[in-house]
Amino acid sequence: MSPSMMPMSALVLAGRRNDAGDPLDEVSGGHKAFLDIGGMAMIERVLGALGGVPGISERQIAAPADVRERLLGRAEDGPPVRFVETAGSPSRTIHQALKTAPAGSSLLVTTCDHALLTSEIIKAFLSQIDGDKYDAAAACVTRGTYQAAYPDTNRTFVRLRGFEFSGANLFWFKVGTAAPLIEFWRRLEDNRKKPAKMAAEIGLITGAVYLAGWLTKAAALKRIEQKTGVRVGLIALPFAEAAIDVDKLADIDLVRSILSERNS
Repeated sequence: MSPSMMPMSALVLAGRRNDAGDPLDEVSGGHKAFLDIGGMAMIERVLGALGGVPGISERQIAAPADVRERLLGRAEDGPPVRFVETAGSPSRTIHQALKTAPAGSSLLVTTCDHALLTSEIIKAFLSQIDGDKYDAAAACVTRGTYQAAYPDTNRTFVRLRGFEFSGANLFWFKVGTAAPLIEFWRRLEDNRKKPAKMAAEIGLITGAVYLAGWLTKAAALKRIEQKTGVRVGLIALPFAEAAIDVDKLADIDLVRSILSERNS
């Protein structure tokens, strides 16, 4: 079964950092979602991309209460928009959304800083997901795809044996079966400053194999399934732009230049 054949809602993560602050908030009027990218706020671009995907029945925005009214004014025509609480971290917010979603449905997740997201990217991601085979899926962009398009820009890549990729801030979860994966993610978040506990969660042997450069994509996904019971897919997209978000000041000029070239 493809995701388009089951009820699906979309969740946009638009929380604030828990640390000293986000410099993007300072240059965008209080929240980075309002950052102007090519004459349009980032959140407008994300909501517009979601609005152009058939099968999405609702767009949820996880955002602080003080910016919700402004965010609502940025919603384009499309499925209805509903605000939900942020829960302190991405994994906790997603877990909360999954708990309240109807049984038999699915949840598509992205972020408010995904300024180059398009309906085409989302459709390409969903078209490669087999709902009978996967309980969850994450989009990615391979090093080859990214560097062919933007050879002079820097991006962080995860290095698996024969498969190097960057995340694309685009996820799909099946309600009712994906929750253990989110709980695993939450434990990693909680222990991100405690290497020993993170190693225990991942597994010492798996960690050693990864550091040695021997861990393959298939082995990594199998290990996640063994740890969580969740069948996970890692979907490579043919769009280099899917790997570019705006999470630091240096990203602003890059996305603006890409959109300028696209529009011209």
